[in-house]
Amino acid sequence: MKRLGRLLHFIVAAALGISLSSLALAQAYSVTNIGTGAEQPSPSAIDNNGDVAGVFVVRTKPPQSHAFLYTKTGGIQDLGTLGGSGDDSAAFGINTAGQVVGQANSSPGRSDQAFLWTDATGMIDLGNLGGPSSVANAINASGQVAGQSDLANGFTAGFFWTKSGGMQNIGTLSGGQQSGANAINASGEIAGWANVGSNDDAVIWTGSGGLVNLGIDASCGATALGLNDSGEVVGWFNNSSGCSFTSHGFSWTHSGGLTDLGVLPGAQYSFAYGINSTGQIVGTGDDSSSAVVALLWTGDGTIHDLNTLIAPGIARTLVSANAINDAGQIVVNATAKSGKGNYALLLTPIMTTVLASSLNPSESGQAVTITATVGSIAGPPPNGEEVVFKQGATVLATVPLTAGVASFTTSTLTVGQHKIVATYAGDINYAPSKSLVFTQVVDK
Repeated sequence: MKRLGRLLHFIVAAALGISLSSLALAQAYSVTNIGTGAEQPSPSAIDNNGDVAGVFVVRTKPPQSHAFLYTKTGGIQDLGTLGGSGDDSAAFGINTAGQVVGQANSSPGRSDQAFLWTDATGMIDLGNLGGPSSVANAINASGQVAGQSDLANGFTAGFFWTKSGGMQNIGTLSGGQQSGANAINASGEIAGWANVGSNDDAVIWTGSGGLVNLGIDASCGATALGLNDSGEVVGWFNNSSGCSFTSHGFSWTHSGGLTDLGVLPGAQYSFAYGINSTGQIVGTGDDSSSAVVALLWTGDGTIHDLNTLIAPGIARTLVSANAINDAGQIVVNATAKSGKGNYALLLTPIMTTVLASSLNPSESGQAVTITATVGSIAGPPPNGEEVVFKQGATVLATVPLTAGVASFTTSTLTVGQHKIVATYAGDINYAPSKSLVFTQVVDK
């Protein structure tokens, strides 16, 4: 299959051949295999419902690559090809409405076209900008799509697609000939690349402002691969002498400009692929032994090898973190530690609930505030979700969370020891959590 998709797919292909500080030193994620029963699955995108889009190999003769949609209730769903007669497809983007975008062909040997898939319509061909091939790389909640297409002159152009307006060429930089679009946020802002001379530059595009160079000093090129709703852009740039394989991931904001995300200690390179609303960034890179590993940059800018944040008994090596949603869930490519087999995994942050008292021991009749703090490496769960405080089977209070904190005050605890537990029930994306038993002592 001819792929115009993002750089991450090439890196993945090569590779496949409690407090925040304390969580960073312990198991911070649970792991779900989302490729059970699928051949060589590779996840590309995840939405805020925890649904995943990607590509896997179908067991046909000869084998075919097909786009898939994964949901917790339905597992892996083969999205097929355009018209059902093609022999390949791949999904690169998904939104919370369950709309999926990517590229597919309509018959064996034909060029791939950008598609939009919905459960009601199946695959819809989004067309092209005059050349043989196109690919849709991302879709926002409004159904606006970003991607790139061949042109009739043999060059490539990024596009912005809407149902009402069709496919719009986003243009080129002054003096350049080509562009591409890799990500789109809720405002319709696009992040991607455009060339000037022999190098690609990282760019953003808006309908009102057109194509804008991010101004990253990168003599060997730069590409923007991810974008959040706050307009923070991530990607990679290379400014090395000789243009060796020493690219660094970057983040960029309108107000602060470029931040070099760096590499792991003793490593040579990193790539940043995705960013969520809280500023957590995922990607890939190498470690000090030159092994390819999946990376996470937490909100404080610290870089982590994700293999150190899962249970050590999991027999997988995480090689590329491809996307992250606002709940902090991450989709990754992994290999067996034996080196055989490829896996698509979903990492979900482990929640912890910790109880504390304003006064312990206290005296009979004295007011005491019991506080539960719920959080994970990705931060607290949503405001308004509830924590239940219990003593045995007795409910002491049910309190909504605010910034991960829920508390209640009581002066009715009797003399003695009161063993209290707080439980956070979780939701579709946030894991449930139960505190250790906390003993509140009340003296006479």
